[in-house]
Amino acid sequence: MNLITRAFTMIRSGMSTDHYYDVMNNALKRVNNDDYTMLHYPLYINESDTFLQAQENLTDHCISRLDSLKNKTILEIGCGNGVQTKYILNKYKPKSITGIDLNKENIRIANQEKDRRKMKNVHFFVDDAQQLSKFKENSIDVIINIESAFHYPDKSLFLKQLFRVLKPGGHFLIADILTTRKKKKELKKSWKKKMVLHHWDQQKYEKELTNAKLKITRFEDITSGVMNGFGNYRIWLKEMSKGGFFEDRFYKLFYIINARLNIYLLRTKRQYCIFSGTK
Repeated sequence: MNLITRAFTMIRSGMSTDHYYDVMNNALKRVNNDDYTMLHYPLYINESDTFLQAQENLTDHCISRLDSLKNKTILEIGCGNGVQTKYILNKYKPKSITGIDLNKENIRIANQEKDRRKMKNVHFFVDDAQQLSKFKENSIDVIINIESAFHYPDKSLFLKQLFRVLKPGGHFLIADILTTRKKKKELKKSWKKKMVLHHWDQQKYEKELTNAKLKITRFEDITSGVMNGFGNYRIWLKEMSKGGFFEDRFYKLFYIINARLNIYLLRTKRQYCIFSGTK
């Protein structure tokens, strides 16, 4: 892909979720020795953490809010490129884990990497979180949904699907980006529609989880830790793999804008929260 095409692709990343995740996949590979990383936010633990380690921190923190996953049947909804799904499989030893995502390119990458690494007991499918069409009632021990639900137009239906496919006594974990603002400006509403952004506040989440007959056992706000995680971006950029001079500048600019924008949003109008509970 030539420089002009890359620049145009980066500009278009703010116009649709498909373009955004395409650019993000390529940008994050540059800070991980040209290998795919998870697509979610980082969580600060140590100053020396690489970007991938900071992402693993967030995954580990979320999984620590669940009972042991060993020998359990796991469903990750909104698995992105599958890197986190594979990480959970390797570290936490579930019986099996399935990742679904609505983005066909992400699932293509996930299956490509699965085949390349000859991984077993992991499966990837294109599916809608609001339908879960490939899953039977009472079939899943644990559902994990990290940083994906803010894209769902009908989260109430999504929560009802969680209840449907979870086994009695099964566990769920939702890590999502919530809004702290009530009013939306028309321009922002138009942009959020293009980017398929549908943020709930904490009160709405709690109400709809209850309506879906899901019991909340724990709530946690980790906004400050995520903001501090993004604050390390200057260190990660020093380790970015080199390409062409202008290409490097484009990717660094893309990453800096995203990191600073996310810090600003989390400081002023968003919060990063975790809900965990049972059916």
